[in-house]
Amino acid sequence: MSAADFLLSPAVQAILKLAFSEPARAFAADDFARQAKLALPEVEATLAHLASSGVLVQADTADDQPPAWCANTAFVFYAELRRIALKSFAAAEPLRAMLRSKFKGQVERAFLLGEDPATQMLSLLIVHGEDAPDKAVLDQALKKLIKSRAIHQHVHALVMPATRFDALKAGDNLLAQLAVDTCIDISPSPQRKPATKAAATQPVGLLEKARRRLAGLTRA
Repeated sequence: MSAADFLLSPAVQAILKLAFSEPARAFAADDFARQAKLALPEVEATLAHLASSGVLVQADTADDQPPAWCANTAFVFYAELRRIALKSFAAAEPLRAMLRSKFKGQVERAFLLGEDPATQMLSLLIVHGEDAPDKAVLDQALKKLIKSRAIHQHVHALVMPATRFDALKAGDNLLAQLAVDTCIDISPSPQRKPATKAAATQPVGLLEKARRRLAGLTRA
């Protein structure tokens, strides 16, 4: 299940995933149905709902072309919806699942740093432990996400060891990217807080017990 299921139906998520991946491109109902793997009647009903709500806008097309829709970047909640999409079904969840299944035990932290406004390419930071993910395997896994349509945006991955990540200092450009609101933590598993050792208790001897008891009687 997607974290956005309580807000958006699966059909809406599938259509927005495609529309938001290329906001300037218009898609016909057949395009949405084929690429989102949905039945055409469901797509047409969902498009009508999204268009009437202002989320999508109908594009100008030639008379011999079918109607087409694209993301309405002027919609009042466009930025929020896009962030919800990236934070859940459109990017974060598929990428986190891939890292968890393909590189379990290797990836310690992972972050979606943002996207290039011109190309919509996503920037992914992967922090690894002692063993780094194999570059060829990682590239293949990212390509598979695109091919399976789990995501519709290309991903540029930056891989670094945890020692280098932990050594980042104030003023570092990467540290600044991690601090902005658009950065999304997609680590394969939640970071566990360091275990705190319980304070060691010294055994209380008979003499100490007697002293405490006497002190109690004196206060009484």
